[in-house]
Amino acid sequence: MHDQPAQTKHARADTNAGTMISARPEQEHNATRSASPQEMQTDVQPDQKPDQVADPHVQTEQSQPPDTQASVPAEQAPVTEADAALAQDLDSNAPEGTQAQQNQDSPTQRAALPVWRQGTQTQPAAPLEQARSAGADTGGQPLRLFQSAAFRGNFNALPKWKRILSKVKGQIQTLSSCTSATACPPGATSWQRIMKQARGKERMEQLKMINSFFNKWPYRLDQDAYGVSDWWATPQEFLKISGDCEDYAIIKYFALRELGFSQNELRIVVLKDRIRGIAHAVLAVFTHGDAYILNNISDAIFTHDKYRHYVPQYSLNEEHRWSHIPVAN
Repeated sequence: MHDQPAQTKHARADTNAGTMISARPEQEHNATRSASPQEMQTDVQPDQKPDQVADPHVQTEQSQPPDTQASVPAEQAPVTEADAALAQDLDSNAPEGTQAQQNQDSPTQRAALPVWRQGTQTQPAAPLEQARSAGADTGGQPLRLFQSAAFRGNFNALPKWKRILSKVKGQIQTLSSCTSATACPPGATSWQRIMKQARGKERMEQLKMINSFFNKWPYRLDQDAYGVSDWWATPQEFLKISGDCEDYAIIKYFALRELGFSQNELRIVVLKDRIRGIAHAVLAVFTHGDAYILNNISDAIFTHDKYRHYVPQYSLNEEHRWSHIPVAN
């Protein structure tokens, strides 16, 4: 998926508000990264960053810079149709408030091992019932992500995500354990550094660290980076080449999994930005009784209800995919 940046290069009429919205030039993107969602509704930021070296720490902390021009084999490009997936889900599923379960931050509570680390001896896995029973403090009401009802489905319409899941176990193990400067893949040093810095921190601090760290990678369109119109990058691919919005969400997802967040607490959300009129993707994290959004266009972290211009199309974790339908407040 790409964020259709061409649509943000021209002023366009906001038919609802009767005003004109202009996109800022790419050079202003980083300077306005911390703008709140409310400010973004009237001061639109393009979901694009200037092209630069893929690993932002390469000049000072990584001896061998990643080859940003390296080729990646093109994926067989099956088209994902959100409407078709939604119709399939509506036929076979009842709506659910939110299937992701939230865990309260507790020094004695640990999430189950990531699927790509199962079988290793890094840390003991918590009982599955513990993750299922942990819930957000939402007054007994389901937490509706971006004011939507969710319908659970499967991954049949998402081969790009299935490809990532098939590769991520080996990639994370390599990134985490590699010690040779000549043999390590590009970005391994950066990965190990942020994992070391964030491990043991309070949960909200971990979210801030992971979000701002990976937002330093330059935004790159899939066509420019991978030679296809829609590519979902694995962690190693992102660290080497970077990517667009869903690629930021993917690497943040697996970074938080490595830090101990359970899959039930994380959702990659593909949505439509009604202000900019483009497709976008973010990472939703269910913790402390709410859903917090990690966004590649802002280092600031806000709860999902602040993004009223976001309309989710579908979301996913390692086990399920959900189609979304907007509901009234």
